[in-house]
Amino acid sequence: MKNFFNRRMGQQDNGTAAIEFAILLPVMVLMLVGLFEVSNFIFCNNKMNRTAQEISNIATRGDTTKPQMDSLLQAAVYVAQPFNFTQSGNVIVTSVSHQNPDPTKPSQVMWQDSYPGGVGASRINPASLPGGLVLEVNQTVIFTEVFFKYTPSFPSYGLIATANTNVYALAAAFPRQGTMTTLPPS
Repeated sequence: MKNFFNRRMGQQDNGTAAIEFAILLPVMVLMLVGLFEVSNFIFCNNKMNRTAQEISNIATRGDTTKPQMDSLLQAAVYVAQPFNFTQSGNVIVTSVSHQNPDPTKPSQVMWQDSYPGGVGASRINPASLPGGLVLEVNQTVIFTEVFFKYTPSFPSYGLIATANTNVYALAAAFPRQGTMTTLPPS
């Protein structure tokens, strides 16, 4: 009887694959959604870094006027695509210069412009510049900051964040032509 039972049970594997698939399917779906969410967040970080670099690169090509800078900042919307930068982003360009002949005096913000505004406040402090940068007399640096509120595609998933996550990118460059210590109105 024992041999008969073992033979019959060993041969009855109908539906085993379906049960195993039913057990593994939720785990596989969670892994797939998590992989998508993590890769999308990394893509967003890279895109915002690239946006800061591109805006900084174009802004430091020479002295610009306020309308030209506004047009340049509006280009961030196109560089940041496919992310909705108009609703969830902000780009700030800040000119910091050391115009005082006394090298012990701190640098100062010469001008600042942003688009569309309201998402993030500038983190540039002339007294302690990012990366420990120290400006020499008559030296100017242009900082481009990009702020973006990343909203996960699956907010209830909770792997990255359950609500908006702030993405911050910073790029700095020296002006290639001119001093860029002023932003003329026209």
